[in-house]
Amino acid sequence: MASRFDVVIVGAGPAGIACAQALAGSSLRVLVLEKSETIGPKACAGGLTRMATRFGVPGDRARSFREQVIRIDDGPPLRITLTHPMMTVSRTDLARHHLAGLEKAPNVEIAAGTKMTGLSDGTVTTTRGAFSFRHLVAADGSQSVVRRHLGLPTRFGIGLYYEVPRLCDEVRFQFKPALFRSGFLWVFPHLDCTNVGIGFNPDGLTAGLAKVILQQFVKEMGFAADGVRLRGGTISHLYRGWRFGNIFLAGDAAGLASKASGEGIPFALVSGREIGRALLDPGYRMPEFRRMLRLKRRQEGYWRLFESVPRLHRGMLAAYFTMMKRPWIQAYMGY
Repeated sequence: MASRFDVVIVGAGPAGIACAQALAGSSLRVLVLEKSETIGPKACAGGLTRMATRFGVPGDRARSFREQVIRIDDGPPLRITLTHPMMTVSRTDLARHHLAGLEKAPNVEIAAGTKMTGLSDGTVTTTRGAFSFRHLVAADGSQSVVRRHLGLPTRFGIGLYYEVPRLCDEVRFQFKPALFRSGFLWVFPHLDCTNVGIGFNPDGLTAGLAKVILQQFVKEMGFAADGVRLRGGTISHLYRGWRFGNIFLAGDAAGLASKASGEGIPFALVSGREIGRALLDPGYRMPEFRRMLRLKRRQEGYWRLFESVPRLHRGMLAAYFTMMKRPWIQAYMGY
């Protein structure tokens, strides 16, 4: 006989943990399933804007930056002073911080090393048995098994990066519309390495060419990636809804990552917490979720505009980032 829970959360990433935190201490019995033995490690650039930092960041394991350097093709660098600092932190350290206290919640069980293998009639089957539920929250990322079960289409963005050992002190974004329009390169300094990567739309750039562009960028920035493993991952940005009966989708499983910025963590955190609140109060109207969804659509709308006029793309990017120097524009775009 399957063990019974009020809520089963599939995935212990930012969305799943945020949902569990919202439910901690309630009368609902909650089970969090995580396929990995260790919670936290995942391919990720590790850059956090203010929507994510509001959920807390381990101050002793993060770096904070008030300035970003933007460059478009071979143009002059543009420096933007941020009203709210951008922070960098590893996914492992972020997970440890968000898990603090949750493991003591009497109504929440976390089952690491437990992979979901099937779903039917209010029961989820796993490598450690079957569990029945009243509500299922899918927080299982861009390759969501639950999303596939629902028959929802998916669109991906791809990120490739190196974690080079040399440290630096500047966050940088490089746009090369002459080479590829849909995406950008980045430099994110961390405490013990520098994350240098490329994010792109696979419809406009092959992974092989993206790797070549990234390797050239690494050299241009004065880094060396010899012997460093190339890592990568996907983001899911095609949103088709968050509730399907008693199944709820959060974060990348819902397609909530921003196609424009490549950010997934802030959208995961907000959606996970808001779904948890909605499970506690069926009348809850999810105001933060609605604001987050408007922000995602706003960011992606501007990006579609830039890509729609190739010959003006470079100039439109330059105008956009010049405007981003203004605090109210930063707030409007979620930075």
